[in-house]
Amino acid sequence: MFTPPGLADAVARLALAGRRPTTVLDPAAGDGALLAAVARIQPTARLVGIERDVDVARRGRRQVPGARFVVADALAPDAVVPAAALVIANPPFVRSIRLRADDPHQWAALRGRFAATSHGEWDVYGAFLEASLGWLTPRGRAVMIVPSRWLTARWAGPLRAHLAARSAARAVIDLGASQLFAGATTYTSVVVLEPARAAAPMALYQRGPDGWRAAALDVAALADAPWIAPAAPAPRGRRAQVTLGEVAHMAKGAGTNADGVFVLAGAVRDGRWVVAGDVVVEAEATRPCLRGRDVGAPPVAWCLVPYLDGRLLPWAELVARWPRAAAYLEANRARLEARERGRFTGERFHGFGRPQNLQFHLDPTPKVVVPDVVRAPRAWLDATGALVLDSAYALRPRPTAPPPWDRIETLAELLRSDALAAWLARASVPLRGDYRRIKTGFLAPMPLP
Repeated sequence: MFTPPGLADAVARLALAGRRPTTVLDPAAGDGALLAAVARIQPTARLVGIERDVDVARRGRRQVPGARFVVADALAPDAVVPAAALVIANPPFVRSIRLRADDPHQWAALRGRFAATSHGEWDVYGAFLEASLGWLTPRGRAVMIVPSRWLTARWAGPLRAHLAARSAARAVIDLGASQLFAGATTYTSVVVLEPARAAAPMALYQRGPDGWRAAALDVAALADAPWIAPAAPAPRGRRAQVTLGEVAHMAKGAGTNADGVFVLAGAVRDGRWVVAGDVVVEAEATRPCLRGRDVGAPPVAWCLVPYLDGRLLPWAELVARWPRAAAYLEANRARLEARERGRFTGERFHGFGRPQNLQFHLDPTPKVVVPDVVRAPRAWLDATGALVLDSAYALRPRPTAPPPWDRIETLAELLRSDALAAWLARASVPLRGDYRRIKTGFLAPMPLP
């Protein structure tokens, strides 16, 4: 996505504030919009753009005739990247799962080479954030336009720890739900990095429906934890508030990667069987299930669960135990094996794509279920042992939780309350339509009222 002119001008002004860098580098230059914005403000700067695509680099040369454009991959192990007093960029936003499919050579070259590419389903922009520190002169500055997800995403934990250990993050401007790129839904932030000189709080500016909020984050203490605005400090003489993560165990729902097969729409239980239209399977092979959209009422769907005590049943054992369920899965084998470009081909074709936390969710002990995206808090206290799917989260009190948080009913009340809404407005990722995302990284730090 090329940088819109208005955004390019605003970021260039931010990057050049109080500075007159002699060399300016854009390591993902695209059509040169950011370099052109810099040139308008500081015409004497030496401009260097690095761009992988020959045709796009040619377009950049036309837009910024005074700049030197190099056709290369700035993240390649053998790339020659000049040191610069200012690095300014809108790097590509490409998740590793898509990169692996589209460019397996670049995926292999990046995987594990950076802290930002060492965990989970990482994103290419994280590698650019990390690498930018190595491209700067000793008193330089990097300013980058990237999605705001890196502030809280689990995959970005090693990146946050890397930046925190170097006291490199000076400021983040989180633009909230504002949509700045035509034809794409992206929640954007602008990050200011500088080589470490002294540990200092990071300034976090967040745009919300009621205007801007500012906070100072001790990222050295947060390290790989989500970088979110802290709650108000406890008054002098009072101990700090307990957090939700200290009193409740929380788990994301399991992901089948094929709900159209495993989730039996319109199913009803009839004695030993669960019936969904022409599909009849053994009731023992199923569980009622809760998706995010179902939260707020008893489970209305049934899910085929080919697991026993959290263990995927070998195919031969499944056929012997639940022959009708096996026949149904066999009829859908081609669809199941096609998931994730054939990762489930073979004897494990009938497994879930993301079977995380299965034992937690299938435990009949009551749990509170919340959707992963809300406009207003919703919660359901489930005592059926329903399987929670990956558009929802489930919570239970920890054995060590103090009163009243040792009661599941208290937990349910909290997760339906205005207190949760206020905390999500502070800590969560805003989405279009005034929705907020819920996940463990946002829930765990919530101070309890």
